[in-house]
Amino acid sequence: MISFKDVVIKNTVKKLINGEDYREEVVNAINVEFLDFAVGFFKEIVSAKMESKSIDLEWYKNHFINFDNFASDEVAVYAGINKKTITNIYGSAKKEIVLDVSNENFDYLSKMISSLEDDIDSEISVSIKLTYKSITVELTLTESLLVINALATKKIAIRGGAWSSIGKKVEKPLVDELCRLSGVSETNLDNKVFKKDGTLDFDREVDYKIISKKGEIYRVEVKLMGKGNPESADAIIARDTNIFIADTLSQQNKNQLEFLNVKYLEMKNNKNCIGDFKKILNDLDVPYNS
Repeated sequence: MISFKDVVIKNTVKKLINGEDYREEVVNAINVEFLDFAVGFFKEIVSAKMESKSIDLEWYKNHFINFDNFASDEVAVYAGINKKTITNIYGSAKKEIVLDVSNENFDYLSKMISSLEDDIDSEISVSIKLTYKSITVELTLTESLLVINALATKKIAIRGGAWSSIGKKVEKPLVDELCRLSGVSETNLDNKVFKKDGTLDFDREVDYKIISKKGEIYRVEVKLMGKGNPESADAIIARDTNIFIADTLSQQNKNQLEFLNVKYLEMKNNKNCIGDFKKILNDLDVPYNS
């Protein structure tokens, strides 16, 4: 999966605080990750060809699915299936399970794609031709479609991992920066993981907590969500949230938050995020340097 680098997180936080749309940063990161994979994949094909007399489905299977040098998530992608999908279906992502499922999926795809060759208009030709250091590789229609399917699977995996990870990666840095720009002392902050109730045997993690002058603890939740996201109220209730920070809030979201007496900060198209955050600090009697 995609690993967000510090620069992506930093740029995302900056855009959020400036009221700008952060999604461009995520899209750019997805594209960079995908293009890196695609180039590497093509190089692997050429490299394998240099050691083999011919490229066919059995060659592809041996070099990209049953080859020990690839991690299980890579094997799944080459077979046209996402490792997360395997986990969801079989409840496990052990290497032997991933390998078995990948082989089955590859065989199914091979038969399905091969059957298309008889149905495709004879005037249409689809093939991938790769040249690297004077070595040229040309794939058949079936092989080309398998490669295209693998690339599509990888793009989906990268995109899914990116959008599910961005919120988690940005939560604490975002509140850190809001507090830094607002002048909140470190003695009034705690960004460590903690539980709502120490007697519980499961963790109700929140993103942050801010402490008032009198030592009252206010729990902060961050969600980079779109309008109308129904999970907002559930998260707030489950985690006993006092301050809710979001990219975008619908009117229904705001009504829910006000009903629950939760202070909120909507960041998109908001050119006064710091000022609005300070208002929340004032209401909760949290000290800061104005």
